[in-house]
Amino acid sequence: MIPVHQLAGAAGTAVSDAAYAAYYAAIARTDTQSRGTVRHLLRPEVGDGTIEVTSLRSGFHIVRYDVAFTGGHRLGYAFPDDHFELEYCLDGRMRISETHAGDGDLHARSVSLSPRRATDGVVAYGDGERYRAVSVTGTWSGLESYLGGLGADALPAPGPEDTACARYLGRSAALRPVAGPMEEIYLHRRSSPGRLLFLESRIVAALSALAEGLGAAEAPVRGRGLDLAEHEVAALRRVPELLWRQRHAPPTLADLARASSMSVRRLTSGFRALYGTSVKEYHRRRCLDRAAALLAETDWTVARIAHEVGYASPGNFGYAFRRDRGTTPARFRRAHS
Repeated sequence: MIPVHQLAGAAGTAVSDAAYAAYYAAIARTDTQSRGTVRHLLRPEVGDGTIEVTSLRSGFHIVRYDVAFTGGHRLGYAFPDDHFELEYCLDGRMRISETHAGDGDLHARSVSLSPRRATDGVVAYGDGERYRAVSVTGTWSGLESYLGGLGADALPAPGPEDTACARYLGRSAALRPVAGPMEEIYLHRRSSPGRLLFLESRIVAALSALAEGLGAAEAPVRGRGLDLAEHEVAALRRVPELLWRQRHAPPTLADLARASSMSVRRLTSGFRALYGTSVKEYHRRRCLDRAAALLAETDWTVARIAHEVGYASPGNFGYAFRRDRGTTPARFRRAHS
């Protein structure tokens, strides 16, 4: 039986600080670093990886996850209505079961936004599955004060309950622009005098994208005219992993459709309804996101990284990366290491 750890309280409160301190003490050993960052290294019996927490003077906390739990992991939570959290998943999957929102997966390239109400539930991680994500936490009241100090308007109202639930479970296409600045926060590792200033600037960029997303009209979650059965949704959720596992010899749409027991037309339209983009574009983004992380976090050669993410040659990879990021892999590495 996997134990369930517990978190509670709004970010920055004594209740929350005590709950997180107990949680980190139970699963990791702590290595305090300079410039406001505390690094928690998972204990060997718990798993492999780190959770890094950076506290900013603005009142926000940045939490970076790069973890793989041995035997899985469950974390219960009970947060008040003032708790604010924006999380972006770069890779892997986190299962969310929340009392009001229901069940869902925060998976690669999805963004989750906490609703402006009390929440309680459990998040779960698979056995040995690597989860890489970054979250910005604080309070809704603190966020409003922060935006006011910048001369900006408050964020738009969260909308109907079903829309807020969809955003919380990572199913909102409107929040995808937040992914860019959140990914920059995750990848930034330089220990320089301007580090905290850079992180604050990326939070402002993420909040700007969030304001735009919340203010935009959003199609229904299942939407865009499609009525997907539960088994179809489950099959479509497996497609990204099928593509990733076979990235060195990618399956065709016909192959994916057969594996999903769907027609090609149903697969492509259903995938776009769930993920807001095409199968090909989603996989391309995932491969390049993984490449960016490897460039920032490892000393692997560009050729090795190109092969790891499924490109046939370093030249093809370099061209694709430059088109996507506006810079070469080598320059990207120098800027983020």
